[in-house]
Amino acid sequence: MNVQTLASAVTVAAALALAPGSAAGQTKTPDIHGYFSPDAPDASHSLEEGAEPENSIGRGRTPAQVAEGLKNRRVLIVNPAPGPKIPYQPWARAKQRELLDALFTPMKITDIEPEDRCAPMGVPRMNYRFDFEIEQSAGMVTILYSWNHAFRAIPLDGRPHAPASIKLFNGDSRGHWEGNTLVVDVTNFNDQTWFDAHGTIHTDALHVVERWTVVDANTINYEATLDDPKAFTRPWTIAFPIRRIKDAKYELYEEACFEGNGTTIEGMLEAGRYLTAKGVKGRHEHSPGFYDEK
Repeated sequence: MNVQTLASAVTVAAALALAPGSAAGQTKTPDIHGYFSPDAPDASHSLEEGAEPENSIGRGRTPAQVAEGLKNRRVLIVNPAPGPKIPYQPWARAKQRELLDALFTPMKITDIEPEDRCAPMGVPRMNYRFDFEIEQSAGMVTILYSWNHAFRAIPLDGRPHAPASIKLFNGDSRGHWEGNTLVVDVTNFNDQTWFDAHGTIHTDALHVVERWTVVDANTINYEATLDDPKAFTRPWTIAFPIRRIKDAKYELYEEACFEGNGTTIEGMLEAGRYLTAKGVKGRHEHSPGFYDEK
């Protein structure tokens, strides 16, 4: 065997060793194509406080039942345990309180939470808002979301992140497989999104690492660790299952929301101006004092 033939043989062997499902013992990439629904009730409304009592928890229930429902609600914040408080720096918690006060009597469009303005929802919030579809190819995972016609393209080919100067609502995603887990590194955020409707802000230093672990043909365990040295005292993690939608007739409908959401926004602002003129003040919270941390 000459040198050229030997080199070719080594190249082919190396390629086979790195190929998914090859004889070198690599496992086949899991199939995550399909429609899915997050099992994360009320997280988009509030990661920390949960459901709004007069909404899903409060329908047809007594005050005692509402209180019990809030006490026993599922907590998605798993680290720091037992949750549900986000480890905010004092300035960031104070800013959240300002936003919650503004939400009660909004006077300008930025007093209204981004989702109601039809702004992009960001990561990880877009994953626990509503149903979505995952498209899968050798070098890319694409996620199409029904809420607010959002989408994500997650390259798997090892390309670097976009330059740090580029800031995006949904960040810049790069993924790779670790066994049956799709690990997605998300950077390049702007500071315009919230993690829920309760003023849960971050800065443009946010860094999110997602882990989409395939448990079986119909279940993905989702985990996201969020780090922002400008806003948090430490990284924190949320986790929840995602279920495959098995209805053969299911269709993903686009929520045709448009930025500004004119009529709805004007109604909110009109109500806020009216209440402010009457001297009414308040805070959008379920439990009085919940956000008044020392």
